[in-house]
Amino acid sequence: MRRSAFLAMFLGVFLMSGSAWADFYVIAGGGAVGTKITSVPYTISTPGFYYLSGNLTFSAGGQAISINADDVTLDLMGFSLTYSGTSDAIGIYVQGRKNVEIRNGTVRGFSSGVVEASNNAINYRAINVRATGNNTGFLFYGTNHLIKGCNASNNSNVGIYLRSGIITDCVASNNNYGINVSGPSNVLGNAAFNNNIQNFKFGMGVPTAILVDRNSAFGLATNYVIPGGTTGVQMGTNAGTP
Repeated sequence: MRRSAFLAMFLGVFLMSGSAWADFYVIAGGGAVGTKITSVPYTISTPGFYYLSGNLTFSAGGQAISINADDVTLDLMGFSLTYSGTSDAIGIYVQGRKNVEIRNGTVRGFSSGVVEASNNAINYRAINVRATGNNTGFLFYGTNHLIKGCNASNNSNVGIYLRSGIITDCVASNNNYGINVSGPSNVLGNAAFNNNIQNFKFGMGVPTAILVDRNSAFGLATNYVIPGGTTGVQMGTNAGTP
């Protein structure tokens, strides 16, 4: 019994230690690590590790979870955050913070699923998050962000918008727009398909350094859109009609 408990705790510490292959957390020792979120709305106001303990539903206006601190990791732990109301609402909202990570779960039914609303934001990470049935899935302003292994599906407007950073290993299939990148970024190994207006869009008509490689797209006559006046976009080997 003691040995099993020890092994469980060791595994939890090991997976949280930054191993290259560990893109998830294990809460060891009966949930003794971090701060448990059991209801919404919820505001995170101090740095640390926060996690959901079950599926949560939000029905009011505003934000279900607001992150008002730097150096925060929010782990959805495989659970869902769902909107059931009739007002405009945001699932997870951050503005102008540094070093925020959101991971491992589903955000569903909001006006915007996961939002960073300030150009001053730095070093955000969204990993293994599914944004589905929102108006906008992911909306990240600021710089040096990472969106990895995420899925944006059935959102009525935009699946993923990134101002600057890296989008990799993501899937986007939405009503209008798939993946939209406006500033210096790497767009690597993603799939965008059957977005009715644009699968991929790079730049905003001004010089912008964007590397686009190993992506795939289908469903439109033009799958990779580069607005007139945009220079600096480097297209690698991508599948689908340019």
